[in-house]
Amino acid sequence: MRKIFLTVILILSMLTATAFAAETENATENPTENKTENVNPNESYEYTSETYGFKITCPVKPVVVVKPFEDPNRNGEMLVFANEGIKVLYGYIIEIDAFDDKQVPNFNKDKKKITDAYLEKLRGDFLYNSVEIMEVTPKNKGIVMVTADKVEFKDENGAVKETITAEEQRVITRFRSKSGRCIEIQLIDANLDQNDYEIYRKSVSTYQDATDLSMTDNKKDKKSKKKK
Repeated sequence: MRKIFLTVILILSMLTATAFAAETENATENPTENKTENVNPNESYEYTSETYGFKITCPVKPVVVVKPFEDPNRNGEMLVFANEGIKVLYGYIIEIDAFDDKQVPNFNKDKKKITDAYLEKLRGDFLYNSVEIMEVTPKNKGIVMVTADKVEFKDENGAVKETITAEEQRVITRFRSKSGRCIEIQLIDANLDQNDYEIYRKSVSTYQDATDLSMTDNKKDKKSKKKK
């Protein structure tokens, strides 16, 4: 179990560092300790992806945007807000079509026993500190997971023999967009606190992908034609 945990954390860190290092040789470092202390919600930054067409409101303008996946079949971007060298201190990873629609329950439609069973399975994984259903918007629910900051390993008698502290924590939200696409948004945070978490949740609630926006535009066009 310990090896699995360490491998997962190592892979996450390596992928982030590798993707970031490839495009930040000349990037300005932004190693702010209190990353969101002075963030004003009224001065937030609306980011639009030129590649994938999604929109999301961010706490600040990204320092750099990179593709975090080596797998060509995975689609998304990493928005870096604060870094120290190649280490990402604060950022979002946004992935489109991130999970199999059949493997993750639809928290808006599926029966409670199905969603409860899924939650129990994830809660049994010591990789996570918490796993909860999240209201992304008033009419759309998803799931939010917070990775463990510390993991305790016990002996046969139940006594703690070793504690491992993770270098970073991540908050992972999975949900379906209005058009039904499977979206995952991760918060990378070197020093996760409640303020960062709340800002992240607000950002997630603003997400709109290209299909959502296209549907909205079509509705506006239809209304304009009716008026004419």
